[in-house]
Amino acid sequence: MFVLLSLALAAKKCPKCGRTYEDAENYCSECTGENGGPVKLNPAAPPAPKPKPKIEQPSTPAPKIEQPSTGGVRSLGRNAQGYEEILWPKDSSVMIRIPAGTFTMGSSDGDADEKPVHQVSLDEYYIDKYEVTNRQYKRFCDATGKSYPSDPGFSGMSSYFTSYPDYPVVKVSWDDAAAYCTWAGKRLPTEAEWEKAARGNDSRKYPWGNSEPDAGGFYRANWGEGTDRSVWKRDGYEYTSPVGSYERGASPYGCMDMAGNVWEWCADWYDGSYYSRSPSSSPAGPSSGSSRVLRGGSWYFFAGSLRCADRGGDDPSYRSVYYGFRCCSVVR
Repeated sequence: MFVLLSLALAAKKCPKCGRTYEDAENYCSECTGENGGPVKLNPAAPPAPKPKPKIEQPSTPAPKIEQPSTGGVRSLGRNAQGYEEILWPKDSSVMIRIPAGTFTMGSSDGDADEKPVHQVSLDEYYIDKYEVTNRQYKRFCDATGKSYPSDPGFSGMSSYFTSYPDYPVVKVSWDDAAAYCTWAGKRLPTEAEWEKAARGNDSRKYPWGNSEPDAGGFYRANWGEGTDRSVWKRDGYEYTSPVGSYERGASPYGCMDMAGNVWEWCADWYDGSYYSRSPSSSPAGPSSGSSRVLRGGSWYFFAGSLRCADRGGDDPSYRSVYYGFRCCSVVR
């Protein structure tokens, strides 16, 4: 078999009769070509090359899609109102995811600066469930070297900033609040974002609905009426209260203290006539001004200031015992 294989590989073939010859032969002995000459043998075709073995190439992995960094943000599941809550690690705050959509902003029954009532569309965003506390603001001060807020002088609450960690920070200016938000990787909410988080999309008067803040003998917020300190205490607290003290006062999304406790700084410049020219999608307020927006009322002010649509403003450098803030962030 080996000899036959060798001959086959070394053979030449006559192009006329097809007879095969050994490689040493050059002419066919049986055939005569044109003009009586011998027929020259064709050289054998070289053996076909062995096919190269197929080498399995490793499959190319799918390109890795880099997700935006969340900085350790962790989901806490859904709250009682059905909305996602997350833990923001930088300042240990709980934030609520507010869904994208349209809501009614302003009030036809309110002050002139709340008119005209108009529809506003917002992308989804996160907002702090609670107002920023003394504990959180102290962490910011200690990390950045910023001075602690001055004492508000609340009777019976000495060393308010360091001794009442779960109460809202006060005596902070708009600039202080914005600096804290930057340190925490967040920002102040726009006026529209604040109002939507407070009232949802059903045009309610207060965060909890349309009933008054003390309806049925249940207190839903920390607010005051005039200068009588005994009246201030009727909701349980003479001055500020620990954040989240009024479960009945939760907004449709589960945000706490959006009525009362402290007025909250917003990102926008204040303009009493802004609604007449406000864009319908993601309004950010006027481009300039002398006052920054404040929302939500406080422990001292009348119930009318607790309304979701109520607006106010003040010098961004001013620090008041009535003023605090909460933060906001885009969804990442």
